[in-house]
Amino acid sequence: MISIILPTYNCDAFIGTAIKSILLQSFKKYELIIINDGSTDDTKSIIKNINDSRIKYFEKEHSGLGESIDFGIHKSNYDLIARMDADDIAHPDRLKKQYYFISLHKDIDVLSNWYAAFNNSGIRYIVKRSVNHLEILKNFSLYSDVCHPSVLIKKKSIEDLNGFKVEFRYDPFGDYVIWLRLKSRLKFHNIPEVLHYYRTRSDSLSNEALANRRNIIYEIQKPYYENTLTGEFQLSAIEELAARGWREYLYGDVNKSFYYWRKLNIRLIQYPSIIAATAARLLPKKFFQKLYGKRIPDRVKYLMKYFSSFEQSVIKEFRKTLNEIECFH
Repeated sequence: MISIILPTYNCDAFIGTAIKSILLQSFKKYELIIINDGSTDDTKSIIKNINDSRIKYFEKEHSGLGESIDFGIHKSNYDLIARMDADDIAHPDRLKKQYYFISLHKDIDVLSNWYAAFNNSGIRYIVKRSVNHLEILKNFSLYSDVCHPSVLIKKKSIEDLNGFKVEFRYDPFGDYVIWLRLKSRLKFHNIPEVLHYYRTRSDSLSNEALANRRNIIYEIQKPYYENTLTGEFQLSAIEELAARGWREYLYGDVNKSFYYWRKLNIRLIQYPSIIAATAARLLPKKFFQKLYGKRIPDRVKYLMKYFSSFEQSVIKEFRKTLNEIECFH
C-alpha cells in the first residue's frame, strides 16, 4: 500500500487533472492525502466535487511546501510515501512500476523516474535522469537528479530525514537540501521510463527572479564545496574541476568558471558541453541571460529525436493519458 502526498496552494486550474491522473492509476492500493495549504481560490470546491473513498482531504494555514509534505506524512497510514504536485500529471502505470521495482530492490530508499515537460501545446522536452545511485550522487554536486514530484520513498527513510521542512527561503529547493544532507545515508535510483508529466506554467522568469534562484542554489551547495568533491560526491579530480566550473557558470560568477575549466587542459575535449558553454559566452549578455533556465540542451535533443520511436511513444502515451483524464467522471 502507498500513501500519496499531494499538497496544493491556489492551483484550481490544474488540481482536478492531477487528482484524476492518480485515480486512473493501474495500481489501486493507495490513499491520496490532499493538503490544501491555505488556498484562496476554488481549490476546495474542485476537490470536494471528486468522490473517491481513497481521497483524504485536509486544510491548514499556508506554510509552504516542505511543511505541507510533513503534514501529509504525519497523516499517512502506509510504509511507502509517494509525492505528487497539484499541477502535474502522473502516467497511469507510474505507481505500479514504482511499487514493483522497490519491492524487488529493497536496498533502494528513494525512487523516481524520467519525466516529460509539457504545456498547452504538448510535450516540450524530455528529461532523462541518471539511473544508478553513483551517477545520481555525482550529479547532486550541481542539481537534484531526482524528480521530486514523482518520488517514491520508504517511510522509515523519511524518519531519518527528520521531515521535509527546511528554511523558508530554501522551500522551492527543499528536496535538494534534504538529498544533499543525507546523500551518504540514502540509496537512490531512477526508473529509465517517462512516468511523470511536469507542467511548465511559465516560459520565462524575470532576470531578478532567475538571479535569486541562482543565488539560493549557490548558497545551498556552499557547505559541500568547502570540502573536496571527491569525498562529498565521489567525483574524480577531473570531474571535480568540471563541476566547480559548472557551479560558477550556472549559479555564481561565470568568469570564475573558466578558472577551473582551463585546468582541464587537453582533457577539455572530453567535455563538449563545456566547449559549447564557453562559446555561448560570446553572445550578447542580455541574450545569454535569457538562455538560463530554458533547458536548451533538453529541447534541442528532443527536437533532434522527435521522430524517433522513443520520443514518439512518449508523445503517444501523453496524449492517451490526457484523453483518459478528459473522459474520467
